[in-house]
Amino acid sequence: MAQSAALLILPARQRTGEETEAAPGMARLLRQSQEDLCLAERVERALRATGYGPLRGIEVTVHARLVILGGRVPSYHLKQVAQTTALAVPGAHQVRNDLDVGRP
Repeated sequence: MAQSAALLILPARQRTGEETEAAPGMARLLRQSQEDLCLAERVERALRATGYGPLRGIEVTVHARLVILGGRVPSYHLKQVAQTTALAVPGAHQVRNDLDVGRP
């Protein structure tokens, strides 16, 4: 299973008035990114909890609470199970199911 992580390094320097005004926007963006990472982890955990082995290898990406499922599953049934499971996770507003059906 692939681990997803994000790292943002900001330069250490004196802030100008213009940069100080932008700081709340940056804080909001960082908070949203952190929430997206946590949501992706919860979706991955929920997919593992279904007990279906092929759902463990699904790639989960989240952007602004849009859950994107990627990878391959062996049946349309499992594609639907993955989508339903992801949508049931609290905080997931939408799911884009980009899963392919077929043999790996």
